[in-house]
Amino acid sequence: MTLSDMDYTKRLESLQNQMRVHNLDAFLVTEPHSIYYLTGASYEAQERPFFAIVWSSGNPSFLVPKLEEEHMKKVKIGDVISYWEYPAPQGEGWVEKLYEVLKPGNEVGIEPTVRGTIHERLIKYNLRPIDLIGTLRLIKSSHELELIRNAARYADHLMQLILNNSYYGVSVLELFGLSRKIQIELIKTGTYDPLASSFLSANWPAPYSAKPHSVPPVYGVLQGGPCVAMSYLRINGYAAECERTFFLSKPNQKEIEVFQDMLAARQIALDMLRPRVSCHDVDKATYDFLVEKGYKTYLLHRTGHGIGQDNHEGPYIARGSKQDLEMNMVVSIEPGIYIPEIGGFRHSDTVLITGSGYELLTKFPTDLDSLTIKSKKFLKRIKGKIIKGAMGIK
Repeated sequence: MTLSDMDYTKRLESLQNQMRVHNLDAFLVTEPHSIYYLTGASYEAQERPFFAIVWSSGNPSFLVPKLEEEHMKKVKIGDVISYWEYPAPQGEGWVEKLYEVLKPGNEVGIEPTVRGTIHERLIKYNLRPIDLIGTLRLIKSSHELELIRNAARYADHLMQLILNNSYYGVSVLELFGLSRKIQIELIKTGTYDPLASSFLSANWPAPYSAKPHSVPPVYGVLQGGPCVAMSYLRINGYAAECERTFFLSKPNQKEIEVFQDMLAARQIALDMLRPRVSCHDVDKATYDFLVEKGYKTYLLHRTGHGIGQDNHEGPYIARGSKQDLEMNMVVSIEPGIYIPEIGGFRHSDTVLITGSGYELLTKFPTDLDSLTIKSKKFLKRIKGKIIKGAMGIK
């Protein structure tokens, strides 16, 4: 499924309505996901700046490197003009071309994430950093939700592959490559945009699983648990994630206790999800519960974040957030407990806010029995032994 020209027209009109509210003559869009949101055009920015120059009415203009001019003619709205290179001879670079299109003196909005090297060259304009597109992206359309649902199905599928291929002593490398199978399946469908897709299967063995943003030990092996598996995808421009804590041997009583407390915190958050509920309140409820259980020193992050064109975007389910949940927002719910000498305990799901509550878009099992691998998987072990031997993994 792809978005229609009408979808992009509606997005442009919504942005222009917000520009008029803020009395902006023009809005400069430079962030790749934002340009993709407005146009459906994927590209690899690298060091060469791209600009969508959105006017308060009419079609936008696109300023791109000459190298990308033909490629970017696929944009759904607006004309494409080009500059020579980066860097370029005097008079042929992006700055001079931008001055030709956008006259100094206009009230110009700009994304807050714009690179400093771009911002400093735009002093001729009265720039106002304002996250108009980020705000528009908070609420998903029916077409966007269909694309996220599709990504969520693949996320569940990848998680199943991870668990199917896991056994006591499996190497991190054996599981890391499973995301390639999802990529191949997607290519076979005939609807695959490589510049708008990414695939990651990552697995943290205990006790490294207590460091959720560390790089898993590439030559490590998974034994016992708690192990944490991540299925983290972006498919044709829209993302989903599924994460699970699992065990490769029978968990002990302490591990069972912490696992159940993590599940309880997750359920507290889920039960609160509905329109007009504060993101701050959801995070505070899970945080207070886990602190009361004695885990204060083992907490590392908020309860969740938004998911859409990016795996991480607004709204943020965090104490201090001023954002309320609204219908058709999509978020992750992933309260975690991280005990250095034991490991990490975290499930993450992609969740839709509905009119009266929530819907789990990732549906992989969450219970301890389903996530305790009992099978010896002799054939997997033989294959794994060959792989580990070739890689020098003991």
